[in-house]
Amino acid sequence: MSILSSEHLDADPPTLNSVTTDTGSTRAGGRQFASAWRDAFSRVRSRGARRWYFGSLWGLAYLAIPIILTWVGDADPLVATLLTIHVAVLAAIYVVLPPLLWGRPWPVAAIAYALFFGYTCLAFPLIGLDTLWFWLYVPIMAAMSWLPARLTITTIVVVVGAQLVLVAATGSFATYWYVAALTASISVMMLTFGEQIKAIARLRDAQSEIARLAVVDERERFARDMHDVLGHSLTVVTVKSELARKLVARDPERAEAELADIERLSRAALADLRASVAGYRAMTLETELSAAHAALVAADIVPHLPASGDVVAPQLREAFAWILRESVTNVVRHSGAKNCWVGLERDAVMIGDDGRGMPAAVVGGHGLSGLGERAAKVGARLTVGPSDDGGTLITVRAE
Repeated sequence: MSILSSEHLDADPPTLNSVTTDTGSTRAGGRQFASAWRDAFSRVRSRGARRWYFGSLWGLAYLAIPIILTWVGDADPLVATLLTIHVAVLAAIYVVLPPLLWGRPWPVAAIAYALFFGYTCLAFPLIGLDTLWFWLYVPIMAAMSWLPARLTITTIVVVVGAQLVLVAATGSFATYWYVAALTASISVMMLTFGEQIKAIARLRDAQSEIARLAVVDERERFARDMHDVLGHSLTVVTVKSELARKLVARDPERAEAELADIERLSRAALADLRASVAGYRAMTLETELSAAHAALVAADIVPHLPASGDVVAPQLREAFAWILRESVTNVVRHSGAKNCWVGLERDAVMIGDDGRGMPAAVVGGHGLSGLGERAAKVGARLTVGPSDDGGTLITVRAE
């Protein structure tokens, strides 16, 4: 008699595609399982988990009390054995579960702790209402799993409320009320401790972000300094190089003088660059007035400059020196002016020209934005507008 029914005979044999699909699904499932296992293994071996293990050992000491009382009492050996196994598993879950839930969505953690709560209830047939002591570990784990504070508070309320309802319903309130009180006090303490740890973690993140922003700000400052130093010097070198090239044939002596100036400016720019990198460069108005005069003359722009910068308030002189350097560089590069005027007051510096005005790209560019930042650092305000001579007027005035 054949053991194959008609259903077996009529069924289609598995095709190659179905076999391949099943094999692929099996492999994908195997990879997912291996990935989950590696994740769990790395979690339980992490530095934070090791710290949790050290702290959790103190809580595990209390689990020895019901085991000892059961074995030294006149309880059945089978009950004592089952309780010992139950408590050992409970202790293992208590130690391992929080690290496995760190960073997980809160519904996953809530389900895990609900299952743990259900597991503790298995001790009721063994030790009765003394099982309520095991419920203490549920809010402790919730507090140490970095869950939202609202969820942890809800867990504390549910557990303590369940303890009170149960002892009241069984008429044991006078005997077991302190279990709920102790659960509430220890849980609130652990909640506060957990919130402090989260606050410290947020503070460390904020400190790291502040350090990162400080590095970014320093890079921007250094880039701005490099722009001011090299932009000015290279502009003058370019203008003088063009002039020297034109003078080589018709006025060799002046061309040689211009080349000497180019060499001097190049050396000065190199010195400024080295000083900027070392962080020891100091700007003075007198130096920048002299440099502005040389740059304007080289560009065939008539300079109208004050004799010195002594009129400016001491706390503003370095910032005004930077502003003068960048502004004169812009006049040489972009204005097409014939004249340039620089005015100094105790709390203000004005740079004007009679050129065609700066293009919009220059007005909104890196140089003028850097001037605005420098002005803001000393409590001054930068304004850019048309001058009375048809060019551009840059004014920086302390407020």
